[in-house]
Amino acid sequence: MKLRMILAVCLLTVSVGTAVFCVFNLNKCTDALTEALETAMQCAATDSPDWPQATEELTRLWLKHKDFLHILLPHSNLNELEWTLGALREYLKREDNALFIEQCVRGLQCVATVREMETPNWGNIF
Repeated sequence: MKLRMILAVCLLTVSVGTAVFCVFNLNKCTDALTEALETAMQCAATDSPDWPQATEELTRLWLKHKDFLHILLPHSNLNELEWTLGALREYLKREDNALFIEQCVRGLQCVATVREMETPNWGNIF
């Protein structure tokens, strides 16, 4: 009985620790993507010469974080985000500021949705 109780406490500790780690990394990933999207959107809005670099930074961040996010989250949410970020490079090549900004806004909405859906709170636990 005593061994089972110790094992149960250990499993609970590992589970809670893993959940906290995943939430922390999810917040870190979404914060980085949000910041990069906002920077790229600002560069496109002002027609800044840093627009290509901001888009490359966004692409680099997505490639860095996408494996972790695909392991942690449902793919349906991430597929839309991945498509949105992929379209940004095409709009950059065409130098279409309006569509680029529109896709950035859509990307920000996707990132916010992913973050809200996966962050634990009383509403989505019970």
